[in-house]
Amino acid sequence: MVVSSGNPDNTPSNKMIAFIHFGHSNMAGRGDAPAAERPLFFTTTPGAWMYHVDKGWQLVQEPYSGGDSTTLSRMAGGPGTAIIKTALKSAAPGYQFVSIGKGNNAAYCSQYLPGAVYYNGMIAGVNALKGKVTFGGVFIMLGITERHGTAADRSGYANCINKLMTNLRTIVGDPNLPLLLTDYEVTATGELAVGGSVEKAIRPQILMVPSVVSRSALVPTNDLHLYDDHHFQLDGHRIWVERAIQIMKDKGWFPWAAPN
Repeated sequence: MVVSSGNPDNTPSNKMIAFIHFGHSNMAGRGDAPAAERPLFFTTTPGAWMYHVDKGWQLVQEPYSGGDSTTLSRMAGGPGTAIIKTALKSAAPGYQFVSIGKGNNAAYCSQYLPGAVYYNGMIAGVNALKGKVTFGGVFIMLGITERHGTAADRSGYANCINKLMTNLRTIVGDPNLPLLLTDYEVTATGELAVGGSVEKAIRPQILMVPSVVSRSALVPTNDLHLYDDHHFQLDGHRIWVERAIQIMKDKGWFPWAAPN
């Protein structure tokens, strides 16, 4: 792990942009190939940070951004590092970016609500950095794992995402904090494939989210390479992140962009 000798706490809060990202195992990261993609995920870049309350400020790199033990054991990567590096590359000089991320295997939406099993792990970094950063957006990978919850979890997914965002926006003090939510993993195979019972149960709820949650958008998942039946490979994560950041730019949610 590379730790910078600099002190991000000395960076003005309007120049340190924090992206909150959390979700299921795809957010933690299971990708390990192709080799040409690994430098983006497994090397550090000045000005691209992550923050975990037990380790403080560190330069972001996989397999650490999502704080998931399975990712660590496999030295696999998720989208956290790519989110921060892609944002930094797109920004005007003087800005830095920090990942506040958490991925949990098989997690579903209600498990991230206040009082639920994964809430404290998700919100700890957010609370620690309030007043020190500008919160720029929330990236969520959930949906396909609602199959691990109850029928109410599946039928109430859009409302659950709304509760998540309402809570986060209240905590950070920004009612317009954008949400980039993954669409259903449409390249999934086997029982998770499009047309199967899992997709039919949850995708209509996923598609409802932009009409339920203000300043939200779905990030497409078409043509993304997979590690297994639904986890993205590294190139899949890169493309997903590029799509998400481009959506932010197109919608005017990325005010830190370098001038043309």
